[in-house]
Amino acid sequence: MRNATRDFQIMMPASRARALSVVVILSLLVGYIGMAALTLEPGPLDIALTIVKLVGLTGAILLFLSNYGQMSQRPESRLDEREAQIRNRAYVLTHQMMVCALFAAFFWVEAAGKLGWWLPDARAAAEMITAYAMASMALPAAILAWRDQSPAGEA
Repeated sequence: MRNATRDFQIMMPASRARALSVVVILSLLVGYIGMAALTLEPGPLDIALTIVKLVGLTGAILLFLSNYGQMSQRPESRLDEREAQIRNRAYVLTHQMMVCALFAAFFWVEAAGKLGWWLPDARAAAEMITAYAMASMALPAAILAWRDQSPAGEA
């Protein structure tokens, strides 16, 4: 009988998780931010960007459900000391990257207001917030995969 309390995770070698992380970040940037920056009528470009957004969303979920994403979610009591240090470092890096992105957005909004640059409308702002949330969900797993040096990481 299968253990019902066993964690669900998608086993993924480091190389696949790394490649997926690149696809996710690029898809989020191109799809969500592209959709926010462009005012599009329904048509081929709109459909293409929607597909790219879905690739980013699906990839972020897959990374989150991967062995790397699930390691980032495990309670510290279920990690050995080395795993806890690696996981905690991934969260510190995620925090630093997301805070830098947030400050870049704050600076853009401040400068754009004074210099007359483009500012998103409510729909576009929602698109960018969604991209930010998806990236923050996927980033710990991506960092863990990129920092995985163990031979088991390629298994």
